[in-house]
Amino acid sequence: MSEGSAYEAFNQVDLRVGKVVRVELNHEAKKPAYKLWIDFGELGERTTSAQYTELYQPEQLVGRSVVCAVNLGTRRIAGFKSEVLTLGVERSEGAVVYLTTERDVAPGTKVF
Repeated sequence: MSEGSAYEAFNQVDLRVGKVVRVELNHEAKKPAYKLWIDFGELGERTTSAQYTELYQPEQLVGRSVVCAVNLGTRRIAGFKSEVLTLGVERSEGAVVYLTTERDVAPGTKVF
């Protein structure tokens, strides 16, 4: 893949910052996961299921900023509508750390 086409491929993914407004345990998930409701400002509120249960309690996630891909389509995860992909990194023991911003930014801010 050429440098130009790699850059264009990256630009196809719409990454945005959202603010978590509600969290519930996703009891239907095979691996422990939360149901998240995330505010993306002008894009509205969207939902997802994310595996953050090892490091975070629900009350620790509410009000936090998360980085998400918002244009990958909708699918059902363990019976719950997942409209965005929340980005995270896996630690050596397998726990997932969510990606966030270094400083507060408005919900819906584009990541580039």
